[in-house]
Amino acid sequence: MVRPIQRFLILAAVVGATATFACGAATGESGKAGDKGARKKDAAATASGSHGQAAVIGDTVITFDELDAKAAGALMKVRQDEYDIRRQTLDGLINEQLLDKEAAAKKIAREKLLETEVNAKVAEPPKAEVDAFYEQNKARFGTQTKEQVTPQIAAMLRSQQMGEAQRDYLKGLREKYGVKVMMDPPRVKVSLDDDPMMGPDNAPVTIVEFSDYQCPYCSRAETTVQEVLKKYGDKVRFVYRDYPLSFHPNAENAAIGAGCAKDQGKFWEMHGAMFNNQAKLGKDDLVATAAGLGMDKDKFKACLDAGKHKDEVQKDFQDGMKYGVTGTPTFFINGIMMVGARDVNSFAEIIGQELERKN
Repeated sequence: MVRPIQRFLILAAVVGATATFACGAATGESGKAGDKGARKKDAAATASGSHGQAAVIGDTVITFDELDAKAAGALMKVRQDEYDIRRQTLDGLINEQLLDKEAAAKKIAREKLLETEVNAKVAEPPKAEVDAFYEQNKARFGTQTKEQVTPQIAAMLRSQQMGEAQRDYLKGLREKYGVKVMMDPPRVKVSLDDDPMMGPDNAPVTIVEFSDYQCPYCSRAETTVQEVLKKYGDKVRFVYRDYPLSFHPNAENAAIGAGCAKDQGKFWEMHGAMFNNQAKLGKDDLVATAAGLGMDKDKFKACLDAGKHKDEVQKDFQDGMKYGVTGTPTFFINGIMMVGARDVNSFAEIIGQELERKN
């Protein structure tokens, strides 16, 4: 039987977890990099290639290079999952070693170390913070009053703060003991195409986002992206590419509309307006939004009706599948895949590592 506090913590986890969610998986082929059908090649020459033969059909050879190209998206997902599991395990091992070293240096138990250096330094959350959390989530508490759930809210918020404090403490220990991780994440060489971008061409970090204007998690991610760009300034270049999911009926037209806005020099204004009001993505709504942003209404409507940028939107989508995108938003930070509407700290962890590599 799950006790009330446990039920509440499960609920709190659900509330907080939306920051890492993504709109559902796309369907279709894994990628378009390989040619359709098998290619006829000289079998002896192919066998001497870097990957050799995967199958032979008479005088037709299917090579591992062709196989890997065709399955590029799915293979990238597998490699990313493998890396994530290994990295999480490695981080756990490193943290255990660091805590043991520091506890031994201070001649105390590991539990005592965490208690004195982390837990004891985290204060109870202020009443205003507890009240704000309740107001934002009170619909989820059903018939429970604020007085009834306040202790659980306070405990959950303090637990979150302790988690952050522990991460900061472990980061300091990594610096103190000179931890160096040699395991590099898998990377994808992502084309920037001719898509809209912010930031200097020579920025040391490039973020490419594949996104869907009708996906609620993409809208949430937009706020985080703006915070990241503000935080890192000229160190980051941001590129936006389209990945309209088939079960979002207005997503493709919205992406086409963004292209029409780009024709009139208003891409980012239209981009922001659509994410700010995802209930207004029908064709008439898009035309009205364009007019409100000072665009030529008739030109915009003609562009939208003609589907002028549909091929470009589809090209982005096909590229995304080739790179392993299965949901939105998906980011590639210097080619490192990150899926979902993450928080600023998730971006900062990767960006920080990338900036260190550039030094």
